[in-house]
Amino acid sequence: MGIPGLTTFINNRSYRYLKYFELRDTYLVIDGNSVACQIYILYAKCNCAFGGDYDEYAKSISDFFDDLLKCNVTPIVLIDGGSEQKKMKTIITRTKEKIRTASSFSPISQQRMKFLPLHTLEVFKDVLREKNIRFVQCLFEADNAIAAMAKLLNCPVLSYDSDFYVYGTLYIPFDTLDSYIIKSSTGNGYMKRCKIYKVEYLLSSFKGLNQSVLPLAAVLLGNDYVKRGTFKNFFRYLTLRQVARKKYSHRQYCIEATFNWLSGYTLEKAVIGILCRLPKPMRQRVLNIIEININSYTNASTEFLVPLGFPKEYAARVAMHSINRTFKFDGDVNSLTYIEETHKGEGIETSQEEEEEEEENEVEILDAFKESEFTSDNALPNNLPVWFVDKFLMGKYSCYIINLFIRRLWIGPVQIENYYYPSSNIISLKIISVIFALLKSEMVGKGGPMKYMIRGHNMKLVHYELEPTNTIFSCQFPPLSNIGGIPLFIRKKILNNTLEIANEQCIDELLPEWMLYVACLNYWIKQHESDVSYKCYVYSILVCLLFNIIDLKIGRHRIMQNFKKKHGALIESIKEKRKTSNYKPHYTTNVTILEACNEINPDDCLIAAPFFISHFEMDQKLYSNPKKFNRSIVHAFAEFQICMRHSMSLNALLEYPYPEIKIANLFNGTLLYNLSNNFKTRYDIEGYINGVLQNSPSLWRVFRILLLKVKSLFELLLQNGINPQKKSRAKCRKTKSERNAQDSDAEYLSANESSCEPKFYDANNPFSFLDSAQ
Repeated sequence: MGIPGLTTFINNRSYRYLKYFELRDTYLVIDGNSVACQIYILYAKCNCAFGGDYDEYAKSISDFFDDLLKCNVTPIVLIDGGSEQKKMKTIITRTKEKIRTASSFSPISQQRMKFLPLHTLEVFKDVLREKNIRFVQCLFEADNAIAAMAKLLNCPVLSYDSDFYVYGTLYIPFDTLDSYIIKSSTGNGYMKRCKIYKVEYLLSSFKGLNQSVLPLAAVLLGNDYVKRGTFKNFFRYLTLRQVARKKYSHRQYCIEATFNWLSGYTLEKAVIGILCRLPKPMRQRVLNIIEININSYTNASTEFLVPLGFPKEYAARVAMHSINRTFKFDGDVNSLTYIEETHKGEGIETSQEEEEEEEENEVEILDAFKESEFTSDNALPNNLPVWFVDKFLMGKYSCYIINLFIRRLWIGPVQIENYYYPSSNIISLKIISVIFALLKSEMVGKGGPMKYMIRGHNMKLVHYELEPTNTIFSCQFPPLSNIGGIPLFIRKKILNNTLEIANEQCIDELLPEWMLYVACLNYWIKQHESDVSYKCYVYSILVCLLFNIIDLKIGRHRIMQNFKKKHGALIESIKEKRKTSNYKPHYTTNVTILEACNEINPDDCLIAAPFFISHFEMDQKLYSNPKKFNRSIVHAFAEFQICMRHSMSLNALLEYPYPEIKIANLFNGTLLYNLSNNFKTRYDIEGYINGVLQNSPSLWRVFRILLLKVKSLFELLLQNGINPQKKSRAKCRKTKSERNAQDSDAEYLSANESSCEPKFYDANNPFSFLDSAQ
């Protein structure tokens, strides 16, 4: 939600409405969706154009909460859940805007804007779990629950949502919060400086203004539920002082005039004053909007207290004593005398921007999802199984799951991709049909297909129907409520069958955190019928699995200059020592991947790290020559990401037959993009990788064992060695930069360097490379 222009209105008068505040020694209720977004925009140094640098983002989240904890701040995070029916128009409009933005997004674009990647919220939740930060995922919009929680704890809200200027809680706008901590003014501990808002500051600025009418201001000014042009005639009625007309924008005048007008009315009389300036056919619909909006600001449930760790007895007492006053207009809307405002010159009319029309196909889409097809939002929790609600509140399921459950609706997320290709969402429809089939077993009124909306031709949003998969292994799907009682091997069989895993054993022999990830990779490749052009993508994803291992062994490094300054001399010393001692370790591939990982030599990671670090950095030529930006690569990984999202959801619904995926440990968009760009120029990718890792034998062993385990899944793509008939053509060619690399940088095998590929190696002796390297 949000009230357009209100943040600017407050900031323009910050001396009046925002006071300096020391954030320390307190609870802090955090608007999860807003803060997750702001951390990405303001703190995380991510490349948006490549699908998500989730490791970088996770570090920024972790650092942010570490700072709060150092200030003795106890964060309590509330996250949005499913979409409310009254916001469907807004959601559709925003989806269309994202499609337009994503269609032209490039590395140059990220210099002036950010585009949130697909798994932003999942990574945010993962970090909260790792740091034991209390959080809850609300069933629907979290704003009123956030405000209720802050009032219960008598503490501030941290967000960047202008609705909190109306709720009446203490509110810290995120953009006023310092990015660093300092010593507390008391000399004990740390604090963060920021500015805080109190509703009393606003009420005192407009004599007679009462907090009960503030939600009306949100309705009049147009939040996410109201089109701004709705009250065009009403704004003609308002007049402004001529003085200072040049000082503020049109929007700012509207806000000031609205508060001035509301300060002279009670809530009931203000509603009458608004309705009488609307034509009779519009009044009941607008009154419904007013009532829904006012009640959304004033009422809150307490189902979030227990998942946040509060005792059940306390939650019951709060629920008993909480007073949710429901506003209901008692008058007859049709008996009000219509007032047509014709005042000109001084009147405030909505601007052309505020009256922009819905796009042509939006009406058609909304007709496909009529309100009558869906249950009322107020009744929805009563139709949900208790076990489902409990798990959803704990954040076990993605937010879109509840929309599937209660509305049979899925709006495909927008990613940066190649918009000349079909939507990346299409590839995941088989998985989502299985998800819907499981959910359908618990639905009230089980008939009817699932509806989904995705990008169609000419970047238009189109809708389709999808019949669920009703059977698995020629049997009906089990009821979802009983899924936990089904043997693990059956649940795993459902997941493996959906992801088209023919050889389960090779998945089971991987590291636990890799299992579902590789299973997703298998499904994605199968949809492309093992297209040989995807060979570079498969190798990139498999090589990318090593970066988190290296981070764990030697620490996290992403800037080459800093790495060489810290470890350059040590690496040279290691190499010299190995050369002097004729270092030839005796490793065998006849071990598990876990055993091989446990035996990785940190020195090997130091030697291999420069190759990875160089691929974490974006090629600066993409700024000067946008045509070099390869959207086909980005599109491929957008498909992989949506497959991963639905596989994770299905895994959760099946009670985790595979361990959960920690996306930040596995997927870095910039790294994958650069590796793919590198590998697609290699005739023998595997030989090239062997050359890169030849001086890191314990790390190379892990990769070699990984290839041996998954080769049966990707037989057409993971082919070892060079075709003998073409071997004579594979000559060692050095680039100009390689021929000139005589300085110290030449010691590092990086993204821009290539050894003479490939050196011969004996397939029966995985470390025969070492003999020629000495």
